[in-house]
Amino acid sequence: MTDKADKEDLRYEIPTHAFIALARRGMEKISLDQCFLKNCDNNDPELLEPFKKEEFEDDQKHIKKIYVKCKKCNGIYILKLETIKRVAKSTKEKNQEPLSMGIVYALDKDGNNLGHIGYF
Repeated sequence: MTDKADKEDLRYEIPTHAFIALARRGMEKISLDQCFLKNCDNNDPELLEPFKKEEFEDDQKHIKKIYVKCKKCNGIYILKLETIKRVAKSTKEKNQEPLSMGIVYALDKDGNNLGHIGYF
């Protein structure tokens, strides 16, 4: 597999949208195909290049960090996708798998938290 194919595969590991809680008014859908760096307004997925992935897992959560280069501002940010494995379990179905929940954060290239984006 080529390096270009590896980078294209990383694009498919990023959810297309996340949902932002609007207090008691529900949720709003936000695209993850945009740059999350300060002072950059890029929302063209063609100008975003995911180039590296790191994964960590334990019995409670799975964390995936995808490094993305923005070709508009030439900055690098990290999408941190955190899946909490056991949020709730059915009280009626004993064989049903527990529900999980995904949370997405934006980090700068040094790993500093830029903020909670939403849920996936």
